[in-house]
Amino acid sequence: MAFFNSSRGKIISKTICPHCNKQSTYERVHWEDDYVDEKTLVYDNMGAYFPLQVRFSIYRCEFCNHFRIIAERLKSNYNNLTIFEYPLPGFPDIDREKINHPTILESLDEGIRCLNANSAKGAIVNFRRALQATILILGGKGDNLEQQINDLYKKEIIRAKTRDIAHKVRAFGNLGAHPYEIKVDKEGVVITDDFSELTLDDAAQAAKMLLLFLEDAFVFSSELDSMDQRLDELKT
Repeated sequence: MAFFNSSRGKIISKTICPHCNKQSTYERVHWEDDYVDEKTLVYDNMGAYFPLQVRFSIYRCEFCNHFRIIAERLKSNYNNLTIFEYPLPGFPDIDREKINHPTILESLDEGIRCLNANSAKGAIVNFRRALQATILILGGKGDNLEQQINDLYKKEIIRAKTRDIAHKVRAFGNLGAHPYEIKVDKEGVVITDDFSELTLDDAAQAAKMLLLFLEDAFVFSSELDSMDQRLDELKT
């Protein structure tokens, strides 16, 4: 559950506000419940009420007045399960002007949309696309993404830590981008499919690593260039 009531009667988020990046209290401005008809319900061990009850809530941050939307599956043990949250917390704004490459930003945005829609697989594949577009734009050479990332490091375009981050995003994306990751038996039945085991937490980690890579590759290098230019001005 993304929010809880404190002993003082305040609603507090367990995560920072994605709009202002502050740990703040919230006001719930609207909520309503919806129900899933029993005929369409798959019974499991989640302990949900029947018919399945889903609560949609809108919260307003008391610091910046922006809204967050939460959908929760209500469970009989009162430990509700968050099934949808928008916008997602923990994703800092990226300096889009410094990146300034539509191919990168379009894949990044599509990945975030997939993440907000609880589509882990779609998110991870788009994050990998954004990564590969970035590597190629930066001048990485090689027969595959792994070689292209290492080539950027050899050219000192990216640092060792940045290279390692890129390889982590690549590893997540490879689980869905290449068919050889799926194994089948002699009858053609899938016996191993790592891509189907990817979770929203995996996709969120891939997103955070991709944002770190973009920050280091574009924003940090741009700031360094500005500092070098200023130092040159002071010397003259």
